[in-house]
Amino acid sequence: MRNRKKISLLMIIILITNLTYACSPGGGSGSGKAKEYTISEEETLIQGDGIKIAFSPYDINSETKVSVQKIEPPNLFNEEVMAEEVQVTAYDIKAPEIEGFTDLIEIRIPYDKSFIEAGSEEKNVGAMYYDEELGEWTPVPYKIDKESGEVVITANHLSIYSAYTIKNENSRTAQIISVNSFPVLPPGTSDVFGEVIEEAMEGQMTPGKKAMELGLGISGDWMGISGSALTTITQTMYASEFAQGLGNAFTNVGLAGAFVQAAYDFSKGDDTALFTNLTKNLSYFSVSRWGTNALQLGFVGVYAIDYSLTKFATTAWDGRKDIWYEAYKLYYEKENKRSYKEWYSKFYWIWQDNKESKDPGIVKTKINASIDEYTKAFWNLPEEDQAFWQSEVQKTGFSGGGGLNEKLKKEISDAAKAELVAAMQESVFYKLEQKVTAGMMEDYRKELISLKNYLNKRIDILITENVKENEKAEYAGYTVRFAPLGENANKANWTGKIKEDGTLKTVMTPLGHIQSGAPDTLLLFEPSSDPDTDEPIKSIPFKISFPETRINLKESKPTMDEISGPWSEVYLDFPNPPVIEESAAEEGDCDMNEMIAEMIRVAKLRSSFDIRKIDEQNATLVFGFISGTNKETGESLEMEPQDPVSGPATYKDGIFKADINIEDGDISMSLNMKKTPEGEITSEGSGTITFKDEGKDAATIDIRISGKK
Repeated sequence: MRNRKKISLLMIIILITNLTYACSPGGGSGSGKAKEYTISEEETLIQGDGIKIAFSPYDINSETKVSVQKIEPPNLFNEEVMAEEVQVTAYDIKAPEIEGFTDLIEIRIPYDKSFIEAGSEEKNVGAMYYDEELGEWTPVPYKIDKESGEVVITANHLSIYSAYTIKNENSRTAQIISVNSFPVLPPGTSDVFGEVIEEAMEGQMTPGKKAMELGLGISGDWMGISGSALTTITQTMYASEFAQGLGNAFTNVGLAGAFVQAAYDFSKGDDTALFTNLTKNLSYFSVSRWGTNALQLGFVGVYAIDYSLTKFATTAWDGRKDIWYEAYKLYYEKENKRSYKEWYSKFYWIWQDNKESKDPGIVKTKINASIDEYTKAFWNLPEEDQAFWQSEVQKTGFSGGGGLNEKLKKEISDAAKAELVAAMQESVFYKLEQKVTAGMMEDYRKELISLKNYLNKRIDILITENVKENEKAEYAGYTVRFAPLGENANKANWTGKIKEDGTLKTVMTPLGHIQSGAPDTLLLFEPSSDPDTDEPIKSIPFKISFPETRINLKESKPTMDEISGPWSEVYLDFPNPPVIEESAAEEGDCDMNEMIAEMIRVAKLRSSFDIRKIDEQNATLVFGFISGTNKETGESLEMEPQDPVSGPATYKDGIFKADINIEDGDISMSLNMKKTPEGEITSEGSGTITFKDEGKDAATIDIRISGKK
């Protein structure tokens, strides 16, 4: 089990702890010297040493230096992420002269399909980048180009990027590496994302059940576990507080994924009804946790839907011979031509300057005003300048003419606007959609990282026999193994030996636990037994609590602190009901003695039971009857809850004794308190109820008591 501890700690180090930058041996394609490239507005593509990087000309204004170095992936390989199981090609990319990017960067890194022995490119190939600030590998959006054999990464900044190829999709290495990769939205996402967002909108942008279901589906695909199995695991194997936090993380992943899918659909011009409903209610959502995401989705809708081709009916332009059309066109070709780069920059900064406006309509209005200002600029020229462009057209031999009026001006401007919007679809609006969607993908990535970190929380496991001082451990040298284990789990990592003091300590993470089959039972084997073939002498179920889970090999005696407080279930019945002598009641009359005797025979009474500690050996017991059932039929007994009564109690060596005075009698009890190996506090014992008549004992009935805290 010492080996398990070492491995688990290393897994945690890989995924969550901050480490210094260092090169790891093996598994990569070797480190090389940094190579320097020069890019410009005309030449934005870098190719060399296997990598291709395409910068956007919109971000390059002059010759700029870019450094690319092929390196060994830092902080990756260890006993569980084995170099022989995965090929990782990593590059450190730097461009210190560029302060930031308004457009996206495409990075292509090759992968080796022949390295795959079990699995497919979809399952075994992926990408990730190294966050130097956090000291960990994190997900990055990518797609696989099978034809070229490259992983295509979409990035909005420079860092260490890598492509990986896994030999066996079912290996432990594959399980760990895949959690650093970016899970593709499952195919079913496109069918349910609208319902997820609508549900959130109905709750003032608070994600609900549908978001959690989608999040479980996404996460299940990510970890190779079905969403239903993941639901069962998290709801039944983890303590409530931790399970609730994990559930929230799944829910957030679901809603963030739904926003990304909606952005994809908006880009195709779909779901205009959702867009309308969203923008109509955005002002109400602005203060919510998800208001910003909803707003960004609204911006995608502006670019993709409000400025789609269908919104601008193109007026016939070609073939018009009016001299004003020709003069207008010549002015924009020669004097006022604006590049796509300039349009992109203008619209990008309109978006940036109004990101906090809480209303995508403002961006739409300002973009529209910018286009109108441009397309109407010719009509705002002085008359002599308009005449100049008319005369320039006449020099080309054009002799057409026509009277200029407001109707003609509008017709020409509208046609120019429609043509301009059509021309900007790919080069401007689609790029803006991609940029906004990339921001939403970043939010999605952050939710995945938050979930990943939750799944990698350290859980300390203490397996103990609860040996007292100067006592010898009964199970020293015995073997323990967690069970059941999945077929891909490394059994050695989940097996260990009890030490001489009767304890064994290890650590796990929820991620490692889930991916190894979510074991919920500890098996105990004799020292000479083989856990792979022999039967255990004991099976101990357990439930995981955070940050420490205690598994007791033996039932132990709980402390006064552990038994103190209200108990959840305590029941009392009568093992030896009294024998009633033959009744003297007349025929047809109700024999009360017989009825009471019968009730006592079948009764099972639920009791309130609250131990109030005074010191380590003394307490006050507050006790009362709440309800009753018939043990034989399960039917409820007609009885009123009784006000609780109290009396002195003592506790020593696991035995709890109490004496309580009740009206016309006394209750005495002696209970054996136990702490099960799973940590549950239980009680079992007996006692008597003594009825008094004029101060003297009149009758005594035996009672049996059992319960759990």
